[in-house]
Amino acid sequence: MMANLFYPEHACPVPSMHVLARGDVLQRARLVTGLILFTFAATHFLNHALGLVSLEAMEAVQQWRKAVTRSWPGSIILLSAFATHVLLALYKLSLRLTWRLPFWEAAQIVSGFSIPLFLISHAVFNRGAASLAGTTDSYVFELANIWPGQALEHSALLLCVWAHGCIGIHYWLSLAAWYGKVRQVLFALAVALPVMALAGFSVAGRQVALQISAPGAAAKLHAETHAPDATATTRLVTLRDRLQYAFLALLGIALLVPVVRIVRRAAGARVEVTYRGGPTVRVAPGPTLLEISRMKDVPHASICGGRARCSTCRVGIESGLETLPPPTAAEAMTLAGINAPPNVRLACQIRPLRPITVTRLVAPPARAAGRMPASPDVQSVERNLAVLFLDTRGFTAISEARLPYDVVFILNRLFAGVGEAIRSHNGKIDKYLGDGLMAIFGTEAGEAEGCRQALCAARDIDLCLDRINDEIIEEVGQPLRVGMGIDVGPLVVG
Repeated sequence: MMANLFYPEHACPVPSMHVLARGDVLQRARLVTGLILFTFAATHFLNHALGLVSLEAMEAVQQWRKAVTRSWPGSIILLSAFATHVLLALYKLSLRLTWRLPFWEAAQIVSGFSIPLFLISHAVFNRGAASLAGTTDSYVFELANIWPGQALEHSALLLCVWAHGCIGIHYWLSLAAWYGKVRQVLFALAVALPVMALAGFSVAGRQVALQISAPGAAAKLHAETHAPDATATTRLVTLRDRLQYAFLALLGIALLVPVVRIVRRAAGARVEVTYRGGPTVRVAPGPTLLEISRMKDVPHASICGGRARCSTCRVGIESGLETLPPPTAAEAMTLAGINAPPNVRLACQIRPLRPITVTRLVAPPARAAGRMPASPDVQSVERNLAVLFLDTRGFTAISEARLPYDVVFILNRLFAGVGEAIRSHNGKIDKYLGDGLMAIFGTEAGEAEGCRQALCAARDIDLCLDRINDEIIEEVGQPLRVGMGIDVGPLVVG
Protein backbone atom coordinates (compact mmCIF):
# COMPACT_ATOMS: atom_id res chain seq x y z
CA MET A 1 0.00 0.00 0.00
CA MET A 2 1.19 3.52 -0.69
CA ALA A 3 -0.37 6.23 1.51
CA ASN A 4 0.34 9.92 1.41
CA LEU A 5 -0.98 11.81 4.45
CA PHE A 6 -0.42 15.54 4.14
CA TYR A 7 -1.36 18.58 6.19
CA PRO A 8 -0.95 21.87 4.33
CA GLU A 9 -0.02 24.75 6.61
CA HIS A 10 -3.02 26.74 5.41
CA ALA A 11 -5.49 23.93 6.01
CA CYS A 12 -6.31 24.79 9.64
CA PRO A 13 -6.58 28.57 9.94
CA VAL A 14 -6.85 30.13 13.36
CA PRO A 15 -9.12 33.17 13.12
CA SER A 16 -8.24 36.01 15.44
CA MET A 17 -11.80 36.07 16.78
CA HIS A 18 -14.49 33.48 17.29
CA VAL A 19 -17.13 33.42 14.57
CA LEU A 20 -19.87 34.43 17.03
CA ALA A 21 -17.96 37.58 17.95
CA ARG A 22 -17.21 38.75 14.42
CA GLY A 23 -18.50 42.02 13.06
CA ASP A 24 -17.61 45.66 13.44
CA VAL A 25 -17.92 47.66 16.65
CA LEU A 26 -21.52 48.70 16.00
CA GLN A 27 -22.58 45.14 15.16
CA ARG A 28 -20.99 43.81 18.33
CA ALA A 29 -22.68 46.58 20.32
CA ARG A 30 -26.06 45.57 18.88
CA LEU A 31 -25.29 41.95 19.73
CA VAL A 32 -24.30 42.64 23.34
CA THR A 33 -27.24 44.95 24.03
CA GLY A 34 -29.59 42.49 22.34
CA LEU A 35 -28.36 39.66 24.57
CA ILE A 36 -28.88 41.82 27.66
CA LEU A 37 -32.45 42.62 26.64
CA PHE A 38 -33.12 38.99 25.68
CA THR A 39 -31.95 37.82 29.10
CA PHE A 40 -34.20 40.36 30.81
CA ALA A 41 -37.18 39.25 28.69
CA ALA A 42 -36.52 35.55 29.32
CA THR A 43 -36.42 35.99 33.11
CA HIS A 44 -39.53 38.20 32.97
CA PHE A 45 -41.45 35.58 31.00
CA LEU A 46 -40.30 32.83 33.37
CA ASN A 47 -41.71 34.99 36.15
CA HIS A 48 -45.03 35.13 34.26
CA ALA A 49 -45.01 31.34 33.96
CA LEU A 50 -45.05 31.04 37.77
CA GLY A 51 -48.67 32.17 37.56
CA LEU A 52 -49.35 28.48 36.92
CA VAL A 53 -48.11 27.90 40.49
CA SER A 54 -49.49 30.84 42.47
CA LEU A 55 -49.56 34.62 42.73
CA GLU A 56 -47.32 34.35 45.78
CA ALA A 57 -44.65 32.53 43.75
CA MET A 58 -44.83 35.19 41.03
CA GLU A 59 -44.42 37.98 43.57
CA ALA A 60 -41.58 36.28 45.45
CA VAL A 61 -39.46 35.84 42.33
CA GLN A 62 -40.38 39.34 41.12
CA GLN A 63 -38.82 40.82 44.26
CA TRP A 64 -35.55 39.09 43.44
CA ARG A 65 -35.67 40.36 39.87
CA LYS A 66 -36.40 43.92 40.98
CA ALA A 67 -33.46 43.81 43.37
CA VAL A 68 -31.26 43.46 40.28
CA THR A 69 -33.09 45.34 37.53
CA ARG A 70 -34.11 48.31 39.71
CA SER A 71 -30.79 48.80 41.41
CA TRP A 72 -28.78 51.73 40.07
CA PRO A 73 -26.30 49.52 38.17
CA GLY A 74 -29.11 47.31 36.84
CA SER A 75 -31.23 50.29 35.78
CA ILE A 76 -28.33 51.97 34.00
CA ILE A 77 -27.35 48.77 32.16
CA LEU A 78 -30.91 47.95 31.14
CA LEU A 79 -31.85 51.46 30.00
CA SER A 80 -28.53 51.91 28.17
CA ALA A 81 -28.93 48.56 26.43
CA PHE A 82 -32.46 49.41 25.30
CA ALA A 83 -31.58 52.90 24.05
CA THR A 84 -28.40 51.71 22.32
CA HIS A 85 -30.13 48.76 20.65
CA VAL A 86 -33.00 50.89 19.32
CA LEU A 87 -30.76 53.71 18.10
CA LEU A 88 -28.38 51.31 16.34
CA ALA A 89 -31.35 49.57 14.70
CA LEU A 90 -32.66 52.94 13.49
CA TYR A 91 -29.20 53.82 12.18
CA LYS A 92 -28.94 50.55 10.27
CA LEU A 93 -32.45 51.08 8.90
CA SER A 94 -31.43 54.52 7.61
CA LEU A 95 -28.59 52.92 5.61
CA ARG A 96 -30.85 50.56 3.67
CA LEU A 97 -31.05 51.05 -0.08
CA THR A 98 -33.31 48.09 -0.86
CA TRP A 99 -36.20 46.32 0.81
CA ARG A 100 -35.63 43.08 -1.05
CA LEU A 101 -34.45 40.88 1.79
CA PRO A 102 -35.04 37.40 3.27
CA PHE A 103 -38.32 36.83 5.10
CA TRP A 104 -36.58 36.22 8.42
CA GLU A 105 -34.78 39.55 8.22
CA ALA A 106 -38.00 41.40 7.33
CA ALA A 107 -39.82 39.70 10.22
CA GLN A 108 -37.05 40.71 12.61
CA ILE A 109 -37.21 44.33 11.48
CA VAL A 110 -41.02 44.57 11.70
CA SER A 111 -41.21 42.88 15.09
CA GLY A 112 -38.27 44.91 16.39
CA PHE A 113 -39.81 48.30 15.59
CA SER A 114 -43.23 47.19 16.86
CA ILE A 115 -41.82 46.52 20.33
CA PRO A 116 -41.20 50.14 21.47
CA LEU A 117 -44.76 51.18 20.60
CA PHE A 118 -46.11 48.47 22.94
CA LEU A 119 -43.31 48.66 25.49
CA ILE A 120 -43.34 52.40 26.13
CA SER A 121 -46.88 52.29 27.49
CA HIS A 122 -46.14 49.22 29.62
CA ALA A 123 -42.95 50.71 31.06
CA VAL A 124 -44.47 54.14 31.81
CA PHE A 125 -47.44 52.74 33.74
CA ASN A 126 -45.22 50.21 35.49
CA ARG A 127 -41.74 51.51 36.25
CA GLY A 128 -42.86 55.10 35.63
CA ALA A 129 -45.70 54.86 38.14
CA ALA A 130 -43.32 53.40 40.73
CA SER A 131 -40.75 56.15 40.22
CA LEU A 132 -43.02 59.19 39.75
CA ALA A 133 -46.01 58.31 41.95
CA GLY A 134 -44.50 55.91 44.48
CA THR A 135 -46.79 53.09 43.34
CA THR A 136 -46.10 49.56 44.50
CA ASP A 137 -46.31 47.91 41.09
CA SER A 138 -46.85 44.37 42.31
CA TYR A 139 -48.16 41.60 40.07
CA VAL A 140 -51.59 41.96 41.68
CA PHE A 141 -51.65 45.71 40.92
CA GLU A 142 -50.49 45.21 37.33
CA LEU A 143 -52.86 42.35 36.59
CA ALA A 144 -55.78 44.25 38.09
CA ASN A 145 -55.17 47.05 35.57
CA ILE A 146 -54.33 44.83 32.60
CA TRP A 147 -56.80 41.94 32.81
CA PRO A 148 -58.88 41.57 30.72
CA GLY A 149 -59.02 44.91 28.87
CA GLN A 150 -55.35 45.05 27.82
CA ALA A 151 -54.60 41.33 27.88
CA LEU A 152 -54.38 41.01 24.09
CA GLU A 153 -52.09 44.03 23.80
CA HIS A 154 -49.66 42.67 26.41
CA SER A 155 -49.78 39.18 24.90
CA ALA A 156 -48.86 40.69 21.52
CA LEU A 157 -45.96 42.53 23.18
CA LEU A 158 -44.70 39.29 24.71
CA LEU A 159 -44.85 37.46 21.38
CA CYS A 160 -43.22 40.35 19.48
CA VAL A 161 -40.33 40.54 21.94
CA TRP A 162 -39.80 36.78 21.94
CA ALA A 163 -40.05 36.36 18.16
CA HIS A 164 -37.63 39.23 17.54
CA GLY A 165 -35.10 37.87 20.01
CA CYS A 166 -35.34 34.27 18.87
CA ILE A 167 -34.84 35.19 15.21
CA GLY A 168 -31.69 37.09 16.10
CA ILE A 169 -30.38 34.33 18.38
CA HIS A 170 -31.07 31.61 15.78
CA TYR A 171 -29.27 33.29 12.90
CA TRP A 172 -26.42 34.32 15.18
CA LEU A 173 -25.85 30.84 16.62
CA SER A 174 -26.32 29.15 13.23
CA LEU A 175 -22.73 30.21 12.45
CA ALA A 176 -21.39 27.97 15.24
CA ALA A 177 -20.55 24.34 14.43
CA TRP A 178 -22.09 23.03 17.68
CA TYR A 179 -25.45 24.71 17.16
CA GLY A 180 -26.83 21.88 15.03
CA LYS A 181 -26.53 19.48 17.98
CA VAL A 182 -28.65 21.60 20.35
CA ARG A 183 -30.93 23.38 17.87
CA GLN A 184 -33.92 21.10 18.45
CA VAL A 185 -33.62 21.42 22.23
CA LEU A 186 -33.38 25.21 22.03
CA PHE A 187 -36.33 25.30 19.64
CA ALA A 188 -38.44 23.33 22.10
CA LEU A 189 -37.49 25.74 24.89
CA ALA A 190 -38.19 28.73 22.64
CA VAL A 191 -41.71 27.45 22.05
CA ALA A 192 -42.37 26.28 25.61
CA LEU A 193 -41.36 29.51 27.39
CA PRO A 194 -43.86 31.92 25.77
CA VAL A 195 -46.61 29.28 25.99
CA MET A 196 -46.01 28.88 29.74
CA ALA A 197 -45.69 32.65 30.19
CA LEU A 198 -49.02 33.32 28.47
CA ALA A 199 -50.67 30.49 30.39
CA GLY A 200 -49.35 31.83 33.71
CA PHE A 201 -50.41 35.36 32.76
CA SER A 202 -53.92 34.11 31.92
CA VAL A 203 -54.34 32.04 35.09
CA ALA A 204 -53.05 34.80 37.37
CA GLY A 205 -55.09 37.45 35.55
CA ARG A 206 -58.32 35.52 36.04
CA GLN A 207 -57.46 34.97 39.69
CA VAL A 208 -56.84 38.68 40.33
CA ALA A 209 -59.98 39.66 38.41
CA LEU A 210 -61.98 37.34 40.67
CA GLN A 211 -60.36 38.81 43.80
CA ILE A 212 -61.10 42.45 42.98
CA SER A 213 -64.65 41.69 41.89
CA ALA A 214 -65.66 41.64 45.56
CA PRO A 215 -67.24 44.91 46.84
CA GLY A 216 -64.57 47.39 47.92
CA ALA A 217 -61.66 45.12 46.92
CA ALA A 218 -60.53 47.30 44.01
CA ALA A 219 -60.52 50.50 46.14
CA LYS A 220 -58.60 48.71 48.89
CA LEU A 221 -55.99 47.50 46.38
CA HIS A 222 -55.53 51.02 44.98
CA ALA A 223 -55.05 52.41 48.48
CA GLU A 224 -52.57 49.71 49.52
CA THR A 225 -50.47 50.07 46.37
CA HIS A 226 -50.61 53.90 46.24
CA ALA A 227 -52.10 53.84 42.75
CA PRO A 228 -51.54 57.07 40.77
CA ASP A 229 -54.19 59.72 41.34
CA ALA A 230 -55.72 61.77 38.53
CA THR A 231 -52.82 64.27 38.46
CA ALA A 232 -50.17 61.54 38.39
CA THR A 233 -52.09 59.62 35.75
CA THR A 234 -52.20 62.72 33.54
CA ARG A 235 -48.43 63.11 33.90
CA LEU A 236 -47.88 59.47 33.00
CA VAL A 237 -50.15 59.71 29.95
CA THR A 238 -48.28 62.82 28.79
CA LEU A 239 -44.94 61.07 29.28
CA ARG A 240 -46.14 58.02 27.34
CA ASP A 241 -47.43 60.14 24.44
CA ARG A 242 -44.22 62.14 24.19
CA LEU A 243 -42.02 59.05 24.20
CA GLN A 244 -44.16 57.36 21.54
CA TYR A 245 -44.18 60.49 19.35
CA ALA A 246 -40.41 60.82 19.74
CA PHE A 247 -39.90 57.20 18.69
CA LEU A 248 -42.24 57.57 15.72
CA ALA A 249 -40.38 60.73 14.66
CA LEU A 250 -37.03 58.91 14.80
CA LEU A 251 -38.51 55.97 12.88
CA GLY A 252 -39.90 58.34 10.26
CA ILE A 253 -36.50 59.99 9.83
CA ALA A 254 -34.80 56.58 9.55
CA LEU A 255 -37.26 55.59 6.82
CA LEU A 256 -37.01 58.93 5.03
CA VAL A 257 -33.22 58.96 4.75
CA PRO A 258 -33.07 55.94 2.36
CA VAL A 259 -35.85 57.47 0.24
CA VAL A 260 -33.91 60.71 -0.14
CA ARG A 261 -30.72 58.82 -0.96
CA ILE A 262 -32.50 56.65 -3.54
CA VAL A 263 -34.02 59.71 -5.22
CA ARG A 264 -30.67 61.48 -5.35
CA ARG A 265 -28.91 58.39 -6.67
CA ALA A 266 -31.54 57.87 -9.37
CA ALA A 267 -30.41 61.03 -11.13
CA GLY A 268 -26.70 60.21 -10.83
CA ALA A 269 -24.22 58.01 -12.62
CA ARG A 270 -24.50 54.26 -12.91
CA VAL A 271 -22.01 51.55 -12.04
CA GLU A 272 -21.92 48.30 -14.02
CA VAL A 273 -21.74 44.98 -12.16
CA THR A 274 -21.15 41.80 -14.17
CA TYR A 275 -21.88 38.42 -12.59
CA ARG A 276 -20.08 35.42 -14.09
CA GLY A 277 -22.79 32.94 -15.04
CA GLY A 278 -25.40 35.63 -14.45
CA PRO A 279 -26.56 39.02 -15.67
CA THR A 280 -24.88 42.37 -16.05
CA VAL A 281 -26.70 45.08 -14.12
CA ARG A 282 -26.37 48.84 -13.85
CA VAL A 283 -27.16 50.61 -10.60
CA ALA A 284 -26.42 53.92 -8.94
CA PRO A 285 -23.38 53.79 -6.62
CA GLY A 286 -24.06 53.34 -2.94
CA PRO A 287 -25.48 49.89 -2.09
CA THR A 288 -23.37 46.89 -1.20
CA LEU A 289 -22.94 44.14 -3.76
CA LEU A 290 -25.32 41.94 -1.74
CA GLU A 291 -27.94 44.70 -1.81
CA ILE A 292 -27.42 45.05 -5.57
CA SER A 293 -28.04 41.31 -5.97
CA ARG A 294 -31.28 41.60 -4.04
CA MET A 295 -32.38 44.74 -5.89
CA LYS A 296 -31.86 43.04 -9.25
CA ASP A 297 -33.17 39.60 -8.23
CA VAL A 298 -29.76 37.98 -8.69
CA PRO A 299 -29.56 34.83 -6.51
CA HIS A 300 -26.90 35.34 -3.87
CA ALA A 301 -26.23 33.17 -0.81
CA SER A 302 -26.16 34.95 2.56
CA ILE A 303 -26.74 33.63 6.07
CA CYS A 304 -25.75 36.29 8.63
CA GLY A 305 -27.82 39.11 7.13
CA GLY A 306 -24.94 41.26 5.91
CA ARG A 307 -23.06 41.42 9.23
CA ALA A 308 -19.70 40.08 7.96
CA ARG A 309 -19.91 37.17 10.38
CA CYS A 310 -20.13 34.41 7.78
CA SER A 311 -18.47 34.14 4.38
CA THR A 312 -21.29 32.62 2.33
CA CYS A 313 -21.81 35.82 0.31
CA ARG A 314 -18.15 35.96 -0.74
CA VAL A 315 -17.23 36.66 -4.35
CA GLY A 316 -14.11 36.46 -6.44
CA ILE A 317 -13.28 39.83 -8.00
CA GLU A 318 -12.23 39.15 -11.59
CA SER A 319 -11.87 42.80 -12.57
CA GLY A 320 -12.20 46.07 -10.70
CA LEU A 321 -10.50 44.94 -7.48
CA GLU A 322 -8.24 47.99 -7.47
CA THR A 323 -11.27 50.31 -7.37
CA LEU A 324 -12.54 48.84 -4.07
CA PRO A 325 -11.42 50.17 -0.69
CA PRO A 326 -9.47 47.71 1.49
CA PRO A 327 -11.47 45.39 3.75
CA THR A 328 -12.69 46.73 7.08
CA ALA A 329 -11.55 45.00 10.26
CA ALA A 330 -14.71 42.88 10.40
CA GLU A 331 -14.42 41.77 6.77
CA ALA A 332 -10.68 41.14 7.04
CA MET A 333 -11.25 38.96 10.11
CA THR A 334 -13.81 36.78 8.36
CA LEU A 335 -11.71 36.48 5.20
CA ALA A 336 -8.67 35.54 7.28
CA GLY A 337 -10.74 32.82 8.93
CA ILE A 338 -11.10 31.05 5.56
CA ASN A 339 -7.64 31.94 4.23
CA ALA A 340 -9.22 33.81 1.35
CA PRO A 341 -6.90 35.02 -1.43
CA PRO A 342 -6.62 38.81 -2.00
CA ASN A 343 -9.22 38.86 -4.78
CA VAL A 344 -11.99 37.38 -2.59
CA ARG A 345 -14.28 39.86 -0.83
CA LEU A 346 -17.58 39.76 1.05
CA ALA A 347 -20.50 40.97 -1.05
CA CYS A 348 -22.21 42.40 2.03
CA GLN A 349 -19.28 44.74 2.68
CA ILE A 350 -18.09 46.06 -0.69
CA ARG A 351 -19.81 49.01 -2.39
CA PRO A 352 -18.82 49.14 -6.07
CA LEU A 353 -18.14 52.65 -7.40
CA ARG A 354 -16.61 51.55 -10.72
CA PRO A 355 -17.34 48.70 -13.17
CA ILE A 356 -16.69 45.33 -11.55
CA THR A 357 -16.86 41.67 -12.57
CA VAL A 358 -17.50 39.07 -9.86
CA THR A 359 -17.98 35.33 -9.42
CA ARG A 360 -20.25 34.10 -6.64
CA LEU A 361 -18.17 31.46 -4.86
CA VAL A 362 -20.97 29.83 -2.86
CA ALA A 363 -23.80 28.38 -4.90
CA PRO A 364 -26.92 30.51 -4.39
CA PRO A 365 -30.16 28.76 -3.39
CA ALA A 366 -32.34 27.50 -6.19
CA ARG A 367 -35.43 29.10 -4.67
CA ALA A 368 -36.56 32.74 -4.75
CA ALA A 369 -33.88 34.98 -6.17
CA GLY A 370 -31.75 36.70 -3.60
CA ARG A 371 -33.39 34.90 -0.67
CA MET A 372 -32.07 32.11 1.49
CA PRO A 373 -34.22 29.02 2.00
CA ALA A 374 -36.21 29.00 5.18
CA SER A 375 -34.92 25.64 6.38
CA PRO A 376 -31.41 25.65 7.87
CA ASP A 377 -31.02 22.03 6.73
CA VAL A 378 -30.82 23.06 3.06
CA GLN A 379 -28.90 26.32 3.32
CA SER A 380 -25.12 26.46 3.01
CA VAL A 381 -23.22 26.56 6.30
CA GLU A 382 -19.49 27.02 6.63
CA ARG A 383 -17.79 24.60 9.03
CA ASN A 384 -14.29 23.35 9.76
CA LEU A 385 -14.17 19.63 8.94
CA ALA A 386 -11.60 16.93 8.20
CA VAL A 387 -11.64 15.44 4.69
CA LEU A 388 -10.15 12.14 3.55
CA PHE A 389 -9.45 11.64 -0.16
CA LEU A 390 -8.74 8.16 -1.52
CA ASP A 391 -7.57 7.25 -5.01
CA THR A 392 -6.76 3.79 -6.40
CA ARG A 393 -3.33 3.90 -8.01
CA GLY A 394 -2.80 2.27 -11.41
CA PHE A 395 -6.39 1.13 -11.65
CA THR A 396 -6.68 2.11 -15.32
CA ALA A 397 -4.12 -0.53 -16.26
CA ILE A 398 -5.93 -3.11 -14.14
CA SER A 399 -9.34 -2.34 -15.67
CA GLU A 400 -8.17 -2.31 -19.29
CA ALA A 401 -7.40 -6.04 -19.17
CA ARG A 402 -10.71 -7.09 -17.60
CA LEU A 403 -14.37 -7.29 -18.37
CA PRO A 404 -16.56 -4.50 -16.99
CA TYR A 405 -18.23 -6.94 -14.57
CA ASP A 406 -14.84 -7.89 -13.11
CA VAL A 407 -13.87 -4.22 -12.73
CA VAL A 408 -17.10 -3.50 -10.87
CA PHE A 409 -16.52 -6.52 -8.64
CA ILE A 410 -13.04 -5.29 -7.68
CA LEU A 411 -14.26 -1.77 -6.97
CA ASN A 412 -17.24 -2.99 -4.97
CA ARG A 413 -14.97 -5.20 -2.86
CA LEU A 414 -12.59 -2.29 -2.27
CA PHE A 415 -15.28 0.26 -1.51
CA ALA A 416 -17.12 -2.14 0.81
CA GLY A 417 -14.04 -2.49 3.01
CA VAL A 418 -13.08 1.18 2.79
CA GLY A 419 -16.65 2.28 3.49
CA GLU A 420 -16.86 0.08 6.57
CA ALA A 421 -13.61 1.58 7.91
CA ILE A 422 -14.92 5.11 7.32
CA ARG A 423 -18.33 4.52 8.86
CA SER A 424 -16.86 2.75 11.90
CA HIS A 425 -15.17 6.04 12.80
CA ASN A 426 -18.26 8.21 12.22
CA GLY A 427 -17.16 9.40 8.81
CA LYS A 428 -19.53 10.08 5.92
CA ILE A 429 -18.75 9.31 2.29
CA ASP A 430 -19.54 12.53 0.45
CA LYS A 431 -19.00 11.25 -3.09
CA TYR A 432 -17.42 8.48 -5.17
CA LEU A 433 -14.94 9.63 -7.79
CA GLY A 434 -14.56 6.74 -10.22
CA ASP A 435 -11.95 4.58 -8.51
CA GLY A 436 -11.71 6.94 -5.53
CA LEU A 437 -13.87 8.67 -2.97
CA MET A 438 -14.06 11.60 -0.60
CA ALA A 439 -15.22 11.28 3.02
CA ILE A 440 -15.77 13.92 5.69
CA PHE A 441 -15.27 13.65 9.45
CA GLY A 442 -16.28 15.83 12.38
CA THR A 443 -19.80 16.77 11.31
CA GLU A 444 -21.06 15.82 14.75
CA ALA A 445 -18.00 15.70 17.01
CA GLY A 446 -16.21 18.81 15.77
CA GLU A 447 -12.97 19.62 14.00
CA ALA A 448 -10.43 18.18 16.47
CA GLU A 449 -12.24 14.87 16.94
CA GLY A 450 -12.83 14.73 13.18
CA CYS A 451 -9.06 14.79 12.60
CA ARG A 452 -8.60 11.86 14.98
CA GLN A 453 -11.44 9.97 13.30
CA ALA A 454 -9.91 10.51 9.85
CA LEU A 455 -6.51 9.23 11.01
CA CYS A 456 -8.08 6.15 12.61
CA ALA A 457 -10.06 5.50 9.44
CA ALA A 458 -6.87 5.76 7.34
CA ARG A 459 -5.18 3.20 9.60
CA ASP A 460 -8.13 0.78 9.28
CA ILE A 461 -8.22 1.27 5.49
CA ASP A 462 -4.54 0.27 5.43
CA LEU A 463 -5.27 -2.91 7.38
CA CYS A 464 -8.40 -3.58 5.31
CA LEU A 465 -6.45 -3.26 2.07
CA ASP A 466 -4.02 -5.95 3.23
CA ARG A 467 -6.91 -8.34 3.77
CA ILE A 468 -8.50 -7.50 0.40
CA ASN A 469 -5.21 -8.06 -1.43
CA ASP A 470 -4.80 -11.46 0.23
CA GLU A 471 -8.22 -12.41 -1.19
CA ILE A 472 -7.91 -11.09 -4.76
CA ILE A 473 -4.17 -11.05 -5.48
CA GLU A 474 -4.32 -14.23 -7.55
CA GLU A 475 -7.25 -12.96 -9.64
CA VAL A 476 -5.95 -9.43 -10.17
CA GLY A 477 -2.33 -10.42 -10.54
CA GLN A 478 -0.99 -7.51 -8.54
CA PRO A 479 -1.90 -5.84 -5.24
CA LEU A 480 -4.26 -2.90 -5.18
CA ARG A 481 -2.54 0.32 -4.13
CA VAL A 482 -4.24 3.47 -2.92
CA GLY A 483 -3.16 6.97 -2.09
CA MET A 484 -4.85 8.91 0.69
CA GLY A 485 -4.80 12.55 1.56
CA ILE A 486 -6.18 14.06 4.76
CA ASP A 487 -6.89 17.75 5.01
CA VAL A 488 -8.72 19.96 7.49
CA GLY A 489 -10.19 23.40 7.00
CA PRO A 490 -13.36 25.38 6.20
CA LEU A 491 -15.97 23.72 3.99
CA VAL A 492 -19.37 24.94 2.84
CA VAL A 493 -21.83 22.12 3.54
CA GLY A 494 -25.55 21.84 3.09
